[in-house]
Amino acid sequence: MSFTARMAKVFMNLMTGRPAGSAEELLKKARKYNDKNPFVKPSDSKAVYRVEKIRDGSDLLIVRSKKRSDNANCAVLFIFGAGGTMNAWKPHLMMVRNIADKTGAEVFMPLYPLCTDAPVSASVETAYDTYKRIMNDYPPEKVVITGDSSGGACCLALVSMLNHLDEEIIMPKLAILHSPSGVPHNKDAWERMREQSKKDAPGTFSMVEFFPEICAHGEKVPDYMIHPALGDYRNAPETYVYYSADETLASLGRDLEKAFISAGSKVHVHYEPGMVHCYSSYPACKESKTACNEWLDLISKVIGED
Repeated sequence: MSFTARMAKVFMNLMTGRPAGSAEELLKKARKYNDKNPFVKPSDSKAVYRVEKIRDGSDLLIVRSKKRSDNANCAVLFIFGAGGTMNAWKPHLMMVRNIADKTGAEVFMPLYPLCTDAPVSASVETAYDTYKRIMNDYPPEKVVITGDSSGGACCLALVSMLNHLDEEIIMPKLAILHSPSGVPHNKDAWERMREQSKKDAPGTFSMVEFFPEICAHGEKVPDYMIHPALGDYRNAPETYVYYSADETLASLGRDLEKAFISAGSKVHVHYEPGMVHCYSSYPACKESKTACNEWLDLISKVIGED
């Protein structure tokens, strides 16, 4: 493990802090953060930005590389994470710009309804509306979906939603997921996660325990939006999943892989020892640079295909 990766792990352990006592405590912290850190359209000159409204009224940030803004022939739907409860962070914008600069793709980042005020189904529906918007300009074989943490989970739920809705919408070409979150679907899966959490920062397991309440937000939502193992992955795009081998959520990988295989779909789950949650999303250390180069090359191949 590189020195930078070791330092990142120490920092993440410090940031996680003590375990939360309830779902409401987590939501209270998220609301406080959002009040202090509202998302605003970037005003820098690092990329070409524009904002549209999608069907549910959510803002949709669309980003092109300044260097390659005239030749985008591929779209990337990026769903940011942050637990599904907090506004997009500056690193999310860095990731979006990195995708645009390195691949030339046009990147679509919806500012979906957060679980502080709505059930998780609202964010999945926004992802669905964004995907339909993208299809106005790009064929499905030129579309990639990607997301980090809860954003990765949202991508998985989007695949299931496309299968459940009788609208004959074709799946995207590729999915790239960074530490997709979720909740274990049975007792054995919970026990595996509890054991896995011993490698991770204190408090991460208790956060997952509160996910069902946070995601439901007092409403009934489809099981596949909370439990990735229960998703319907028929006809799913070829999917690449990156986990730290030491993070709590890595225990979800085995059941997710089984669900894809039983659906006849291709999935590749990679576990990198010693890394932090979402290590693969941005090139911050040697190991993350290797992962980033891999999935950016995958997007570039989609762009290069006729």
